Amino acid sequence: MKRLALCIVLAAFAALTVVPAASAKAVSLTRPEKQLLALVNHVRVQHGLPRVAAVATLERAARAHSREMVRRDYFSHSSFNGQSFMTRLMRFGYSTSGCRSWSVGEDIAYGWQASGTPQAIFSAWMHSPPHRAVILTKSFRNVGIGRAQGTFKGISDIVIYTLDCGARTSL
Repeated sequence: MKRLALCIVLAAFAALTVVPAASAKAVSLTRPEKQLLALVNHVRVQHGLPRVAAVATLERAARAHSREMVRRDYFSHSSFNGQSFMTRLMRFGYSTSGCRSWSVGEDIAYGWQASGTPQAIFSAWMHSPPHRAVILTKSFRNVGIGRAQGTFKGISDIVIYTLDCGARTSL
């Protein structure tokens, strides 16, 4: 049985100035998303960092991006129309208005069968310095995790993950 290797792209990481508080809307994570969040928070605590909490705006952005990558058969931090991930996060409501500082980071990955589990994706990210840096960014307090499954590059049952992290400091 042919096995598709886990593909990882350099994590994009950016910091801008200015932003508001996290969305108060409830976040409902799928089981794999909850597993990935637990792994992220476990390693953050091991490194003396605060846990990140899922927020609706980042969750919607991450899910939409994972779904778009499957649907449009591409893999990138940018949206299909070329929009940067930072612009996408702002479009979904993780905005810069009313804040003194704003920073975001994103990890994406895909896998198939065993390489597509939350544990395999997380392990790959932690073995990649740019992805690890996003997960272990001290200032991050918010997270959104998106997971989509489908046919990608002609292979069925590929799973694509997007992890969007952020921090906003009020004025």
